[in-house]
Amino acid sequence: MRASDDDRERTLRLLRGNYAAGRLESDELEERVAVATRARSREELRALTYDLPRDVRARGARAVARVDAVMLRMHGTAFVGVNGTMVGVWALAGGGAFWPAWLLVPWGFGLGAHAYGSRALRRALGRRRRRRVRAI
Repeated sequence: MRASDDDRERTLRLLRGNYAAGRLESDELEERVAVATRARSREELRALTYDLPRDVRARGARAVARVDAVMLRMHGTAFVGVNGTMVGVWALAGGGAFWPAWLLVPWGFGLGAHAYGSRALRRALGRRRRRRVRAI
């Protein structure tokens, strides 16, 4: 698969971080940076970093954020679908007392809490990422 500019930049950040940590000599860093800037495939970039430790926590944090976003989208879709159906049934039954509120209101609070928690999670992960980038 062809390497993108983001892939190259990520590899360069990893190389610079390992140089700062003392895992690479300056001449070895220069060689790897030169190869990384000319790399055409992701395999070439992986070959430059095969002997360096990976940031497993960052990869895990990205996975958690993706799963949370999918779950929030599913939660919102289910909320709209079920409550829309309930309101439709209520309307077709001739109105009267708005009984779908017994489901709509508590579920709405739950969805709001989920959205607020997801926002807090994204902000916390963003702070960790920004802090790590400043350190490198």
